Order: sequence, then C-alpha cells, then structure tokens
Amino acid sequence: MSTNMSNGLLFLIAGLTPFVVYLGLGPDGTGILSAARTEQLFAYLFFSLPLAFMMIRRIETNYFIDSGLLILVASMSIGMVADALGVNDNLAEISDAVTVTAYSSIMLGAAVSGIGILRTNIFQKWLSGLFTVVASIGFIVLALLTPSELDTSIILIPLFLTFHVLLLFLGLSIIRRGD
Repeated sequence: MSTNMSNGLLFLIAGLTPFVVYLGLGPDGTGILSAARTEQLFAYLFFSLPLAFMMIRRIETNYFIDSGLLILVASMSIGMVADALGVNDNLAEISDAVTVTAYSSIMLGAAVSGIGILRTNIFQKWLSGLFTVVASIGFIVLALLTPSELDTSIILIPLFLTFHVLLLFLGLSIIRRGD
C-alpha cells in the first residue's frame, strides 16, 4: 500500500467515524454499542486525524501543520476524558464543562493545521481554504458556547458534519494525488 493511500485512509477513517460510530453503531443508531463503548470506539478511531496530519508532514514541512498537530494531540486527550465522563449521568455537568474547552481546542488545532496545508500545495487551495474556514468557525462557535448550550445549539450538528465531510474530501484528494 502506498504512503498516500495509507494517509488518505487515515483521513477517511477520521471523516467516517461519527457516521459509523454514532449514527450506525451507537445508541442513536442501531443501538449495538452502549454509550460508553460508542465514545470509546469514536476516540480510538478519531485518533486517525492527528496521524493523518503527521503523515502530511512528509510531503511538505510546515510549522503551522506541526503546531496544529500538537494542539490536536493535547486536545483530543482532554476530549477523551470529557467523553468518558459524559457517559455517567452523575458527571454530565462536569463533562459538558470540559467538552467545551476540549472540542473547541480540537477545532483550533485543525484550523492551525489547515492554515499549514493552505500554505502548501498538498491539497487544492479551495479544499484547504474551506477546511480552514470550517475548522476556524468551529473553534469560534465552540469557544463561545456555554456548557448548557452544547445540547441545544442548532449550528453544532451541521458544523461537525461539514467538518467530517471535508475530512473525507481531504482523504480522497491525497489518495488521488499518488506518490
């Protein structure tokens, strides 16, 4: 398997994860997985995102990609804690308080990495730019939310879905790029 194929598959996994895990296997989908197992599986599969950005660095080095990658890794660790707390009803308020910071920081890391890929020729400029804009908007929206607004904000679901669809496009783009 080529390096670009592997890299593209990591982006595809990150993009498909919420659809497969939450809408497919989780309690909101078929109910095959419990809420705790759903959050666990999502966390494990979504770690493909920092790996995908790390592999992008081999094509063209950029300090923005590196900086965003560092933010992503740290933020995703916090996000795993927030998700683990969220499956316990007694800890839901604590989970929401941590989630706002963790998820907004994940989007910040993606936006900073997006600036890095925008400054390179790895992806088409429109795709890099759109990814950066969506991740930046995601950061701003999440950073301004209060924990109680996480379940009631009408913009979060479309924003997250758009973000993940763009990850799919990044994956397909890097696969088509060839080595």
